[in-house]
Parts: sequence; C-alpha cells; structure tokens
Amino acid sequence: MNPLLFSLFWVFGWAVLLVVIWHLRASRRERRMALIHKERMLAMEKGIPLPELPEYGDPRSTLAEAVVAARVNPRWPLGVGAISILLGVGVSVALAFSGDSYHNQVSSFGLIGVFLGVGLILHYFVTRPGTKE
Repeated sequence: MNPLLFSLFWVFGWAVLLVVIWHLRASRRERRMALIHKERMLAMEKGIPLPELPEYGDPRSTLAEAVVAARVNPRWPLGVGAISILLGVGVSVALAFSGDSYHNQVSSFGLIGVFLGVGLILHYFVTRPGTKE
C-alpha cells in the first residue's frame, strides 16, 4: 500500500471515528433530555408533584464548558505551562539527537513550547489572588 494513502486513511479514519463518537454522545444526551421532559409533562398533566431535576450529565461534556471550567480553576496555567515546557524540551531534544542535519537546524522550534509554558507560569504568578490580611 502506498504510504501516503495509508497516512490519509490513518488521519481521516481517526477524525471520522471522533466525529462518530461525538455524534453518538450528543444523540444519547438528546434522547435522555427528551425522556426527562416527557416524564415531567406527564407528571404535570396528572397533578403529581414534579420530580426534581437530575444532573444532566458531565458539566465538562462540551469543549466550551471545559474551557469555562478551566478558567474557574485559578491554577490552570500551572498545569498547562508545565506540560508545554516538557513538550517543548522533548521536541527540542528529540530533534537535536535525531542525527539528521535538517532536524538539528530546526531543533530550536521546541523552544516555542518552552517559552509558552514559562509565559503561562508567569501569568499564574502575576494574576493569582493575593492573601487577604
């Protein structure tokens, strides 16, 4: 099999798989919400006290909600910064030790991640809430 064709199948296969998983989770959530709505409407018609609203799933189920949850936690820059620093160092070291002359020329691109991580950690120390005295 042609390596380019294999790479295309590999990349787009994973992308399609992720989209299918996302769609299945969304449709399951939609069916659950419809069932809860139906139960509440039947209870209202019969005059039965409404059941309490249950939790509608993981609060970080969508990307936007995950970003909001990350912003609520004041220490998120520390974790992301540490991961970014280690990833940048790893990329730089791997490219430097690869032995290829072109990789040695571009090994400094890993420093982008290092400086991004340092910036995030500095952001944490500048914006963290001070102690109340």
